[in-house]
Order: sequence, then C-alpha cells, then structure tokens
Amino acid sequence: MTEHVSGREVLGQARALYQHYKDVVEPTGKRVAIIRFEPAATDPPEWQARLQASRVSAEQKVKSFEHLGFRADHIVLPPGADRAQFAAVLERCNRNADTRAIIVQFPPPAHLMPLVQRMDPRKDIDALLKDRSPYRACATAEGICRVVEPFAQDNPAIAVVGAKGFVGQGVVTQLKENGHRPIELDAGDDLRRVRDADIVVSVTGNPGILGPEHLRPHHRLVVDSGFVPQPDGGVRGDVRREAYDIPQHLTPVPGGIGPVEMATLMERVVRKEVDPHVTPWQVAAKPYLNREQSAQAQATAGAGATQAPASPVSQAARLRSRSSQGPQAGPAAGQQAARPQAAPARPRIPRPPSGPSGGHGR
Repeated sequence: MTEHVSGREVLGQARALYQHYKDVVEPTGKRVAIIRFEPAATDPPEWQARLQASRVSAEQKVKSFEHLGFRADHIVLPPGADRAQFAAVLERCNRNADTRAIIVQFPPPAHLMPLVQRMDPRKDIDALLKDRSPYRACATAEGICRVVEPFAQDNPAIAVVGAKGFVGQGVVTQLKENGHRPIELDAGDDLRRVRDADIVVSVTGNPGILGPEHLRPHHRLVVDSGFVPQPDGGVRGDVRREAYDIPQHLTPVPGGIGPVEMATLMERVVRKEVDPHVTPWQVAAKPYLNREQSAQAQATAGAGATQAPASPVSQAARLRSRSSQGPQAGPAAGQQAARPQAAPARPRIPRPPSGPSGGHGR
C-alpha cells in the first residue's frame, strides 16, 4: 500500500514547536492581515471553486497565526470590488505599525492583480512580490521542497507539473538552488513525461490531471498540491483517487500540502518577529525503493507468472512490503536513479482556468 506523507503531522509538529511563543507575542498586539476575495453568484463555476479554496486557506491561516498569539485580520472584499477598495485596504495594512505581515489570497481578480505590488515588501511573508520579497518562494513552494528533500538525497529525477504557475515557479527555483535539475512541465506539454521521474510534484490546480496512466510504482514520492472544493462538500486534488495506491509515498488531499503551507508560514512569522533562530519543522526520512530496486522487485513478483501480469496497484503493494524489510529500503549507497526513455506523446496539460495556475492542497 502507498504510504501517505501527512501534512497534518507536520502542522502538529509546528504547533507544538512554536506554541510557547504565544506568551511573548500576545501582549504586543501584533497583527497579520489575510485578504481574500468573495465570488459573485454569476461567476463561472471554476472561478467560484478557486475562491472557495482561497476561503478555506484563509480560515486555516487565521487559526495558525492566532495559535501563535497574533491577531489575525481576515479581510474579505465583496464581489465586484474595484481598484480603489483593494488599494485602500492594502494602504491601511501598510501604514498600520501593528500589522507585521500581509497575505493576499491568490488568485485575486485579474484587474486587481497589479495592485498586489503596492504591498510593503517588509510585510510580504508569502513571496507575493517575487524579487522584491524577503523570501525566495511562497510558503507552499518552500514546504513542498522540504517534503521532497528526504526523498531526494541520491539526485533523483524530479518532475514539476505546473512549473510556470505561481507555486510551480517557486518549486522549480528552490529545487535548482538545492542542486536538482527538475523536469519542467506546463500547459501543452506531454504529461506522460512524468514517467521519466522518480519524484512527481503536481501544482496545477486541475482536478484529476494525473491518473494511473501517468504514475508508476517506481515513483518514490508524489506531491499533490491541488485543492478544488466540490459541490458535494468534498475536495479533489491533481491526482485521481484510482491512482492513490500506485506510488510508494503520496501527499493526500486533503491533509497534505495545505497543512505544510501553514507550518511554513508559522515558522516564517516567528523567525521574523520573535526568534531568528527558531527550530524548523522537519519531515522524517521514510524508506523507499529506487528505480533499480523497484524494477528488481517487479521482476521478482512477475517471475513464474502464467497469466496476465500484475496490475500497477498490486505491484506497488509488493514494493511497500519490500521497502519495510530494511535492507532494500532507501537509496543504495552511491547509487543514483536511472532515467527511462520518454513515453509517446498523447495526453497534455490543459490550459488552467482564469487566474494564475498552481493550487494549494489542504
């Protein structure tokens, strides 16, 4: 069975690590502003879903910052908000000395996007200003890369699906700074190229864009950062449910990267406002099979078969059994993952709906 990498465990770790700062922060009256936009009833369903995801994210941020003793100002701009309204909110937050950080929930309406640049760079803790921000990437991208690193100590091939989106750009930048050369995929590219990778990171926000035809048992980790609320109250990520049992490890939706984002923001604001030497949260290393070990396990499982070969899901279960035995788990010393040849081009990433690409898992 695929093992889930729990973002909720990461967030629980962060809350425990940083909860003692509340006694220091609370008496100061320091605030964090979270600004989001309300959809109109007449907006397209895709846009309403994206702003619904934004609402969920904003509410989680309120809880996270209040856990640290900050006063969280959840500012909701109504449907049809104009440039003057948004500019006034930003200016008020910029001028308020007690407001120590500002987050604008993405995506803002297209006509308001340029105004985000008016944010005071000193208060930008989510890298919304890019090169003008104190941070190299948004909290989601940093969190994703920190989840990936324990699985990437032997220079594996890493595919980033949605590499040109807001989150995807940050993931690619941080992976390159960590010495990796990611396979960058975006709208119009052949999705089957993820088969060339050992680790897959998907940040498109397109529900179900990856399925059994893309994922393989040799994928030691699949990171799903999609989060699209559904009319029935559920949520969908970039990975379809029928593919959940294929890779060796997976960040689930919900409960994966969303809580990791919250943990990263908590760590950032504590480091900025209270303790520059704050203890960082960590993801514990987990055993996995590299590509060669995976191929050997599948060959062994298929040896002597007289009927149809085992499905990818059953092969993944065998890999999990092998990885739990110890000697075969993890990267072999001095051994790097091999890269297979690219698969035939067929399915391609669809163009995202209005707004920047890149979803936030929860």
